[in-house]
Amino acid sequence: MGELLSKEMLADLIINIVNILILFFVARALLYKPVKKYLDGRREREAEALREAEALKSEAEAERQRYAALTADTAAIKTKAVQDARKKAERQADEIIAAANEEAESILQNGRAAAERERAKMLSDAQEQLGALAVELSGRILGREVTDADNRRIIDSFFGEEG
Repeated sequence: MGELLSKEMLADLIINIVNILILFFVARALLYKPVKKYLDGRREREAEALREAEALKSEAEAERQRYAALTADTAAIKTKAVQDARKKAERQADEIIAAANEEAESILQNGRAAAERERAKMLSDAQEQLGALAVELSGRILGREVTDADNRRIIDSFFGEEG
């Protein structure tokens, strides 16, 4: 019976080995290819996701550079606008100062003209008063009354000599 068991055990062992080999090839045929296909697909999806991430990173970098350029352009535009506004303000200030100077000059000229007219009037009034005094004085000296014609002649000769 020892031999029988050994033959039976050997036969069982061979049958088990054959079953394991058959099971291995069947499992490989049925499971390995789909699992390998699934893993290859997964690997491909991961690679695609990495490529998309790199593309998005490149786009983001390009947008960052574009934003930096726009920021620089905006700063340049702002600087130019400030300079233009400053120049415009300076021109307006110059115009206001020029207008004020013209007005001041006009006021000065009007004041000088008014002062000259006042001076001429005062001289005229003084001449008349001096003439009246001279006529009165000469009338007292001469003891007679002096006419207006005499008065004019005396005044004109007096101021002619005085200049």
